[in-house]
Amino acid sequence: MLVMFGIIALGIYAIAAMLSGFLANFVFRHSTPVRRAAYSAAALGILLTIPAVVAVIDAGNGVVSVISLLVGTAIFAALAFPFALVVTRRGQVNADPGTFD
Repeated sequence: MLVMFGIIALGIYAIAAMLSGFLANFVFRHSTPVRRAAYSAAALGILLTIPAVVAVIDAGNGVVSVISLLVGTAIFAALAFPFALVVTRRGQVNADPGTFD
């Protein structure tokens, strides 16, 4: 049952990453697809860990706990990046020629 819960949670996270990639297509219209996917993955990782960071800071825990949450944010962003990249590569938008990725 725990494995099935993990698979369902990853599926919901993938859908959220694809939705944020879809929104990034409109918000960052002149950026390259890789940059749009990075923006959406970082935003999703930050949005998911904000409640945990607030709870840890409110509880008065040390710096190590906050740093571990920042590592968790980076892991969430790394998990969301491939799913967001799938969606951002679909929408062909003219990239800014002055930007190098």
